[in-house]
Amino acid sequence: MDATASLEVLRDELTSRGWTADLRRTRSGPVLHVQHPAHPRMNDDVVSDGAAFRWAWGQGIGPVAEVSAAADRIQYVLREVGA
Repeated sequence: MDATASLEVLRDELTSRGWTADLRRTRSGPVLHVQHPAHPRMNDDVVSDGAAFRWAWGQGIGPVAEVSAAADRIQYVLREVGA
C-alpha cells in the first residue's frame, strides 16, 4: 500500500472514533495531522512509508496492516492527562 493510501485508511479509522485527522501534502510527502477532539493542542503528525506508520520525528507506531492498533497507540499518546 502506498503512503497516501495507508494514511487515508488511518484517517478514516481515527475520524470514525471522533478524532480530527487531516491529510496534508508537504514537500517531503503526505502527513496525517491528528488532534485530540477535546484538546486541540494535543496533536501531532503521522507519516507512512507504505509499510509502517511513524511519528513525524521517526519513532514507529505500527505496521499499516494493523490500522486499529496504530489508532489505539495514537489515541494513547495524545490522551488527556489523567484519562
